[in-house]
Amino acid sequence: MQHTPMDQDAPGADEFVDETVTAEGEGDEIRVTDIVFDCPHCGHNLAIDYRGAGLQINCVACGEPVLVPIPDGMKIDDLDLSSGELLTQLFQTRRLLLKNEQHIAELEETLNSVKTRRTELEKSRMVTLHRCAEVVNLCQTVLKLQNETVLTVNRMIALIAEEQQR
Repeated sequence: MQHTPMDQDAPGADEFVDETVTAEGEGDEIRVTDIVFDCPHCGHNLAIDYRGAGLQINCVACGEPVLVPIPDGMKIDDLDLSSGELLTQLFQTRRLLLKNEQHIAELEETLNSVKTRRTELEKSRMVTLHRCAEVVNLCQTVLKLQNETVLTVNRMIALIAEEQQR
């Protein structure tokens, strides 16, 4: 039997990379069995092992979800994995799910902390605004009293001047 790159049992099939790589040569070599395509969002050139055909991945450049094309002549049956490979993928997926759920919990905790801090800062801001209004009122009172003092002193000077002229 002649093996094609699509055969799961082909010799050396496990040496193909499952990760998305750029096709621009960041040290990763593009193999004959890789699917090479462009991101429809940013146009970045991507390459992925043939076993990624039909999967949705995130573009390494823009992070947008991208559907990996299925090459002409390829059947979905060509992508079937052995039960051991499926079990390994299931465990990896469960670990990733748990990790992401923990990350979500951490982010929610951070969000709640930020909301609490924002509420505290808003209260502090309101107190500061109230105090500033009080200081402005006191300054206006001082200016009013200062003007009255100047008028009183001027009146006293005028009275003294009148007395000195008599």
